[in-house]
Amino acid sequence: MNYALTFAQHFARLTWLLLNQGDAIDEQKGALRAALTASRDGAVTLASREWRLYANGEIVPETLSGVQDLTAQLVGHALTDVEIDQGALPGDLLGVARILAGEPIPGSAGKVFEEKLKALDATTVRATIEVPVEQQRPAVHTPRATVGINTMMMTPPQGAESVESRPSMSMQTIGGEGDSGEYLDFSARNAPKGSVADLLFQLDSTKNVNVKTRLLDELVTVTETGQREGKLEVVGDAFFGVVKREAAQDNADLKRAYVMAIRRMSKPTLLRAVAQLLPRRPESDEMVMTVITRAGEDGADALIEQLVSSQTVTDRKIYFSALVKLNAGVTALIHMLVDTRWYVVRNAAELIGDLGSAEGEGPLIDALKHDDDRVRRAVSVALAKLGTTRAIDALRKMLRDPSPQVRLQAAVGLAAMKGVKSAVTITTALDEEQDQEVQIALLAALGKLATPDAVQKLIKAAEPETRLFKRKASAYRVAAIQALGESRTPASLTALQAFLQDKDKDVRDAVFRITMLSPRPTGEHTPVVNNAVRGSTGGTKQ
Repeated sequence: MNYALTFAQHFARLTWLLLNQGDAIDEQKGALRAALTASRDGAVTLASREWRLYANGEIVPETLSGVQDLTAQLVGHALTDVEIDQGALPGDLLGVARILAGEPIPGSAGKVFEEKLKALDATTVRATIEVPVEQQRPAVHTPRATVGINTMMMTPPQGAESVESRPSMSMQTIGGEGDSGEYLDFSARNAPKGSVADLLFQLDSTKNVNVKTRLLDELVTVTETGQREGKLEVVGDAFFGVVKREAAQDNADLKRAYVMAIRRMSKPTLLRAVAQLLPRRPESDEMVMTVITRAGEDGADALIEQLVSSQTVTDRKIYFSALVKLNAGVTALIHMLVDTRWYVVRNAAELIGDLGSAEGEGPLIDALKHDDDRVRRAVSVALAKLGTTRAIDALRKMLRDPSPQVRLQAAVGLAAMKGVKSAVTITTALDEEQDQEVQIALLAALGKLATPDAVQKLIKAAEPETRLFKRKASAYRVAAIQALGESRTPASLTALQAFLQDKDKDVRDAVFRITMLSPRPTGEHTPVVNNAVRGSTGGTKQ
């Protein structure tokens, strides 16, 4: 790689760091030092042509870190060239990179850049602003040497397309010697203006690559302005308009321009604004989902953020439904499972369970090691919803969790898992469990499983304690009775009849409610229960 490309690589990296990681000072210093080292080998001219970056006329590979972002910033600031002298000063390079990393101001980006560069007073860096000829005001008849403006046909860098393929351009060089302070007027009457619909109409009406590129830049600034002003519809309409036209584009150069415009639009703030349209403007569902899908994981992140922060059940349902349609959402949620904030992990676990994605099985099981029991409880719910073999095995192990609430949730989850193995696991856990609330959950789980062994365990649990000085709690026995009623097997219903004469009134009442209200297997008749059953002695007649 020659020195110009090496310089472009490190300067692009520096600009990217200033754009995205403002607090990464050490990395910024490293990128700046590398760019300064490359600069000692010769002068470099960075040029932006048709959304491509050139260094001394040679295309800089877009695969290099930060190259696409630097290209987008050059276009956004209306710059065609940045000239860096051999052995450029550190302050000049860093200052220009910081200006480039700033957000372009809609309608006056070039002029703002010009003012900031003049304030920097750089002596080893210059920049050229591109303005269509039709936007110039009448020429100022002042000797060129004192004005510092050079009007000419724009010459492409070596290897770029011929000048005949583009309209005449005026190039205004700023920085360096000879500037008198007179510059082109950037508020020309022919600059793209109007509503989103007007800009999209102009975009469809021209075949000129340069004009389309400029209109796309205008649409980007319109979305940014709309977001700052709270005009979500403007953001959505402009974003969707660009995405829709990109999909229909088959010209390679134009396709690149659309891709770069969408890249600039795909910021968290703009994607959040688009996502917020879902509950506000239901008729825009297709439009929003097109944009969010095009943005990939960044779009999924925006949906998840809105889902987590939603204040109403209705909004949560809307965002959840949208996330279900978006396959990329699961990947983003999995990343959230290792977040340092417990509530972020809990929310991610709940959503993965709701989505029923088997892809989240392994990460969810790993999350069982989390030290917050609220997270582990949410994970148990999610694993129960997945219902995979590994998820069920993990739930069984959770019956030994230190937290009673986690053990309870594991019991509830296993209750839905039919099978002898689950019944044996729960029976064993019931014998070891000391927390009454968890015991009741385990009894309920046995009632739902309803295996022969589970029913026998429930019958035994419902029986009064025969050992002296050891009495079963009434709530425990009633829970066993209710679980027998839930199982609805012939053995359990027969056993319930024996408890109609139990000495514990709460037990008799529970049996009465179950016997009278529960449906019985076909062929069996409902017994006639004497009202005396509800008294202290109780009795039945059939």
